[in-house]
Amino acid sequence: MRFKLAALPLMLVATTAGAEEYNSFTNATYANTDYTYSISGSSGSTRNRGYDADDFNLGTTYFFGSKETLGPLKEFEYINKVSNVSGEFYHHNHDSDDIDSFSVGGEYFASNGIVVSAGIYDVWETNLDYQSIGYLFSPDLLVKLNHVDDDSDNEFSLEARYNYQLNSTDYVGFNLFVDEEFENRALSSKYFTHLAGEQYLTVEVAYNSIEKADDYWALGTEFFFNQRTSVEFNYDENENYHLGMTHFFNRNIAVEAAYLSNNDVSGDLDIYQLGLTVQL
Repeated sequence: MRFKLAALPLMLVATTAGAEEYNSFTNATYANTDYTYSISGSSGSTRNRGYDADDFNLGTTYFFGSKETLGPLKEFEYINKVSNVSGEFYHHNHDSDDIDSFSVGGEYFASNGIVVSAGIYDVWETNLDYQSIGYLFSPDLLVKLNHVDDDSDNEFSLEARYNYQLNSTDYVGFNLFVDEEFENRALSSKYFTHLAGEQYLTVEVAYNSIEKADDYWALGTEFFFNQRTSVEFNYDENENYHLGMTHFFNRNIAVEAAYLSNNDVSGDLDIYQLGLTVQL
């Protein structure tokens, strides 16, 4: 098993007037996948086949210190520096198959710059645990050594995260991941800029190079009309695309809706997502 950490950076560092502060984040998401395709028979006839699945995800994270927004209520510092604990539950249903998964973990930031984290995953009847130790060289640079054990294999990887502040609001964040054999190399970046008034824009890119496999890239952007409302679009090398929106009714409660599909599959693929976020 090759454990890959190629996620896009989600946060960055900046200071904005009128920022909100939170300690806990809870998110619930429901997704329905509807896939219809045709199969040709030996007599030349075609039959339609379908795949329909429901997925439910519930996750929560508690920080032992305040997390300050960067303007938009869903944007926070690129390099987290606050100790936290988290838990997540996932349920998948397809026909008679019901599969449950869960994860728990935590991260501790010592005053001398040392960072340690650990967690366990039970992913579709596969158990694995992870540990990491790192050092916060500065508020803008974090380096970590990761270890993952899935009962059949032990894997190590190195990860570095860097934030380059362009001015009081704009920045570029970078995340680099390399596994122990240099077979999996991933680089991702996020650009955050304040346009005017309460309007902001993010642009994200990711590139993953894997030995004996095709390289992978992904692009994404999100436009914030104001602190509470945004729209986003993502597209990747496999021709998956994602169109979504987020709206906060107040400083604590937000709803999310998204549509996902693929331009390269044969047949019709539709994925609809609804989410609820509570920030306290």
